[in-house]
Amino acid sequence: MKNANMSRLGGFTLIELLVVVLIIGILAAMAMPQYFKAVERSRMAEAVTLMDSIVKAQRRKFMQTNHYASRFEGLDVSPKGATGSTYYTKGDPQTGASGNGFGISMPAAITHSFGPAGVTAARVLNGAEWSSSLQYKYYLYRYYQNDNVTCIGRNPAGRELCADFCGIDTPVPDCCNDGTSRSCPLPTNN
Repeated sequence: MKNANMSRLGGFTLIELLVVVLIIGILAAMAMPQYFKAVERSRMAEAVTLMDSIVKAQRRKFMQTNHYASRFEGLDVSPKGATGSTYYTKGDPQTGASGNGFGISMPAAITHSFGPAGVTAARVLNGAEWSSSLQYKYYLYRYYQNDNVTCIGRNPAGRELCADFCGIDTPVPDCCNDGTSRSCPLPTNN
């Protein structure tokens, strides 16, 4: 009789274990979307930092030559392995193969004055923008002569992430990280 009481006091019934597993499953289901969003925000922060480095290098290039560089080789500072006008942050730096990151692109046309030239960071999977496997589809744009970044969401999850990035409440197709629900304004000549 003693052994029967001891095992009942020291163990759990199958129903109790199922209830605990169910509660853990519910909590995990609520936490996972927030986790994925936090991971994507860290990727976005990495892209913004890289874009900032490129913008600063382009500003130095313009001060030296009165032209922007159209290829990464023309910059005094560029990411390791960057050639041409597009660089992929994950996987192969030239093609983006086997990568899940950003395609960082500089414009093909060179602007000869402080104007609308800028750098773009598009979310890519294996070098392809808007892959059906991507949960968050968006891209970032920053003018060389502006400190703000425009976020353009291409699906509902991308627009929600952009709204969070821009500090606005309602997801919109594009927004500026200065807190406005529209693209960042064009830079002005000073």
